[in-house]
Amino acid sequence: MKRWLVGLMAGVLALAALVWFLPARWALPWLQAQLRGVRLDDVSGTLWQGRAGQVSLVNGTQLGSLAWTLSRRALFGDIRVGLDLRQPQLRLQGQLHRISSAQLDLHDIRLHIDMAEFGAPAWLRGQPQGQLDLQAPQAQLQGHWPMQLDATGTWSHAAVRTPQGKVSLGTLSLAVSGQSGAIRGTLSDDGNGALQTVGRLSFSPLGWDLQLRLVPRSDNPALLSWLRSFGEPAADGALELRYRGGLAQLSPATR
Repeated sequence: MKRWLVGLMAGVLALAALVWFLPARWALPWLQAQLRGVRLDDVSGTLWQGRAGQVSLVNGTQLGSLAWTLSRRALFGDIRVGLDLRQPQLRLQGQLHRISSAQLDLHDIRLHIDMAEFGAPAWLRGQPQGQLDLQAPQAQLQGHWPMQLDATGTWSHAAVRTPQGKVSLGTLSLAVSGQSGAIRGTLSDDGNGALQTVGRLSFSPLGWDLQLRLVPRSDNPALLSWLRSFGEPAADGALELRYRGGLAQLSPATR
């Protein structure tokens, strides 16, 4: 009887040690299932503190390397994860806490990305340049929608490369905050760029509204040509744009 009890206790301890130091590669199927559409390769470390040499999306997009820490509270259903995603043009760090299958709390989110990674979006009429830094001390997602958000961002060395030349915008700052799914934000420049920029943003599950006032500080031909691609400026050179809608495609209204 005693031998049976000792054997049982030894088995339990061995199982506990295995779970406590579970190699990440053994837990890879579970990790892949949690990430949904994200592939991890070259996995090392443990389930609780591991690393993936390469992270990619199902469409083949390479995201870089990932280091993570997973709280052992996950054994009791309390999922808390720290993430650090890196590649030469991007770095994303933050803390995630899954409250439920539909609710996620985010803390200390920091993003640094080279704006060239966005390509040349049609709405910008050119190729963005510079670096974007975003910080979100706290956010809460319900599904994929931000129910609560507190974030600031800086687009430093902001510029847009157009067929007519480079348009320098200085440094742009963004601040957004909101509760209960209604988010508001402001956009402004630092006063040193070739373009005075003032903007207001609001969005909720019912729709969104973006208003911009752009006033050139110089008669740079590339800048003026870029502004005219959005609409005809007023007599004083100011261009006011408004984008609004729900799920509709961007369509500017210019005054």
